Amino acid sequence: MNNLSSSLALLSVFALPAIGHSFFISPKGHCFTAGSATYQLTPTAATPDYRIRIDNAIKAPDLRMQLVDRPEIADIVIADDFHPSDGDLCKAAGRLKKIRIGADEPNPDVTVAFTQTASNADYKLFVHSARFSHHDAAALMAVMWKAAKRREFADRR
Repeated sequence: MNNLSSSLALLSVFALPAIGHSFFISPKGHCFTAGSATYQLTPTAATPDYRIRIDNAIKAPDLRMQLVDRPEIADIVIADDFHPSDGDLCKAAGRLKKIRIGADEPNPDVTVAFTQTASNADYKLFVHSARFSHHDAAALMAVMWKAAKRREFADRR
């Protein structure tokens, strides 16, 4: 397992609720902080920093993810406490990175497909959230994977 895989395999993230009791992404979107980066899932971003295509029919996705029903077997865990947040989690000290997800995203930065088979999965994903869907969680994982790949490439240069 390479450094990226071992780092992500150990990653367990507990997402904090982003906005109120909404069960859908608001036009503003939900935010998620991982390390020093804050990501905003927003379906309306005209110029997103990341474009994620989730398409189970694609023949060669960048990542294959399996949804699992137990957090202890997952590579990434996204769960929230289902209570409203007092603050705006989209306020970040650094630059906010916007993510747009779509099955019809024409030039995605990362393509993701869900698989039923563990042997075909690059990562196992557990989601228990009122705010983040499975697609949202897969997109967050894909963006963290992409960012880690970029850092790995930069470190080699």
